[in-house]
Amino acid sequence: MSGLGPRDIALEKLAATVTSEPLDVLVVGGGITGAGIALDAASRGATVGLVEGRDFASGTSSKSSKLVHGGLRYLEQREFGLMREACTERDLLRRLAPHLVEPIPFVLPVSQRSTRAKLGVGLWAYDALASFRNMKIHKHIDPSEAEELVPPLPKGKVRGGYLFYDCKNDDVRLVMENLVQARRYGATVVNHAAVRHLDGKEGDCRALIEDTPTATVFEVRARRVVVAAGVWADRVEGLARADARPRLRPSKGIHLVFDRTTLPLQDAAAFIPDADRERMLFVIPWLDAVIVGTTDETYEGDLDTPSVTDPDRDYVLSSLNSAFALELTATDIVGAYAGLRPLIASKQGATADLSRRHSVYDIAPGIIGITGGKLTTYRRMAADAVDRLSQDGGISSRSRTRWIRLGSHDPETLTRAVERRAARLGIGRDSVESLVRCYGDRSLAVIDVAEKSDNPLPLVEGHPPLAAEAAYCAQEEMVVDLDDLLARRTRMALVDRAAGIGTGRRASAYLADALAWSADEHDRQILAYRAEVEQERGRPLGETPPLERPTRTQTG
Repeated sequence: MSGLGPRDIALEKLAATVTSEPLDVLVVGGGITGAGIALDAASRGATVGLVEGRDFASGTSSKSSKLVHGGLRYLEQREFGLMREACTERDLLRRLAPHLVEPIPFVLPVSQRSTRAKLGVGLWAYDALASFRNMKIHKHIDPSEAEELVPPLPKGKVRGGYLFYDCKNDDVRLVMENLVQARRYGATVVNHAAVRHLDGKEGDCRALIEDTPTATVFEVRARRVVVAAGVWADRVEGLARADARPRLRPSKGIHLVFDRTTLPLQDAAAFIPDADRERMLFVIPWLDAVIVGTTDETYEGDLDTPSVTDPDRDYVLSSLNSAFALELTATDIVGAYAGLRPLIASKQGATADLSRRHSVYDIAPGIIGITGGKLTTYRRMAADAVDRLSQDGGISSRSRTRWIRLGSHDPETLTRAVERRAARLGIGRDSVESLVRCYGDRSLAVIDVAEKSDNPLPLVEGHPPLAAEAAYCAQEEMVVDLDDLLARRTRMALVDRAAGIGTGRRASAYLADALAWSADEHDRQILAYRAEVEQERGRPLGETPPLERPTRTQTG
């Protein structure tokens, strides 16, 4: 059992609950919280199903700052308990998923003496809340060291700074590892399966589900339902009760992506104070690019289509250029993305001031909801939700997820094993490291696919992912369309200027072969995917070749 298994079989198993035994738990939502709940409940011995209306991690869980962190800026909000919890969970995730959660040094530059003491006190508090078990204790660094670690800093303008440590990750891959492990414990998970109605009843809940690719509707029975739908939680609650009131105040965050030659960061990230706007910007080397963000503003638009606007771009570019004395323009941006945070509407005021704590609440008989929180603390959120279910009996009261590995326990040994196999195909080091990071102990299964097809080519020219990943993700990760593959499984929509559909359209051709698309369907997929990317980026992709239908020679 390598991944998530065939999607059609998962649909059949869920539909069979109407005439056989109901599930113990049906999870609605396939982001990080829903995936964590599925794993937690399944590992306690419950029979679990999970449905996601779009693709796994297609909402907030693919739009993060790519950090697993304690939340240094929460000090100003006096969220000390949340910070301690986040630091504890961060260190646990480093142990559970060492191939995904990677320590990274952060430089906090200081340009005025008046701010040095304030920042120093804050970092001492940060270390203390982590019980002084951070990767390393923070330290003050002189101007030359700050400039060496963060080359874009203006020479001679900073008065040194501070060096501290947090972790970066691939948010989508963290979701996928939780889902894969949940399936190994017996859970049935499926994407592109939207809930159209919920009927709550103690011990016998029913959900009407639409398989959106085929428009087929079927029913699922479960003793309990957990709604973990993120920013869509209010919408899903409305399917179960007509008198549902809004609980959330969505907040929009955007990130811009740059090439490392344009924004030269390698090993260290930067945490840039923006005093004029009372915000902090992350500047993070990630994959083969650099991510800069994030904004935090109340969002009242369509939950399905948040977009990077011209004012968003101008704000981040202005702050970045000011901090680094650069002259970057919109033409330097490789990619951009917008996401919504599901913040609990506990008070009025700016969304930046709202707590990132989570809430577990009753929706209807047999149905509970969970929302709020942050990616770093997802495991604790999941445990809280399943603990609530265990109060009714039938599910163990003890969570096991703090001991369940997520993908690889020894990345170095695994990397050597993948290298030996990859060398026979002529696959380079960058691709090997990408495989281990993305798939953990399943990376050898991707090599199996590459060997069978005898195709060592990259999925997209100039990037590490392999062509074999298209077939593997179609077979084992329930990729249904081009957006699933390029926006989430391989992240080409973020780090490639042409979003993976540039010259040759190699990636789409590989997926077309794997899913047996007709030529017309292939064209439709490219047009739909391009529209999705352009809508989110808020700009056209620019010059890309006209639609073409690659031949077998082009697809390798």
